[in-house]
Amino acid sequence: CNRCGTPVRPPATAEYKQVTVLFADVVHSMEIAAAVGAERLREIMADLVNRCAAVVERYGGTVDKFTGDGIMAVFGAPVALEDHAVRACLAALGVQEEAKRLAADVQDRDGVELELRIGLNSGQVIAGEIGSGAFGYTAVGEQVGMAQRMESVAPPGGVMLSTSTARLVEGAAALGEPEM
Repeated sequence: CNRCGTPVRPPATAEYKQVTVLFADVVHSMEIAAAVGAERLREIMADLVNRCAAVVERYGGTVDKFTGDGIMAVFGAPVALEDHAVRACLAALGVQEEAKRLAADVQDRDGVELELRIGLNSGQVIAGEIGSGAFGYTAVGEQVGMAQRMESVAPPGGVMLSTSTARLVEGAAALGEPEM
């Protein structure tokens, strides 16, 4: 503002994007919290989130949010990716590998089992700045909710793909990993 000096924010913008949404969630997180206490839980979750974020970023995804006991990530927004579903699948497998490594340490130190469920769904979302204030970039829409439902039915330690994601990655194993 030229009068008061308050920073002026441009209006929030959002656009339709074709993406794959990844939800990862810790299985039985409340039991883990009860067993290890709040401070140790924070340490475990910080380590897990850092490991997950590194894998997501390695495959070109964006961590959308930390959900308290998991993450939501988007592949194909803000930067469009033609192979967003393949990248998301590779990231999901990488996240599970990192979770297993961390789980071994947690089992040794705390005597509790740490497992993740991951769900993936592909489709059109609205992505961008949502609302006013410091809410940041996010994706919203039916496809986000479907990814969360896929996560809720995935087996512990497993990854569940929706039909739309499965169609997009069909035959991708023969192609190899995408270039990063």
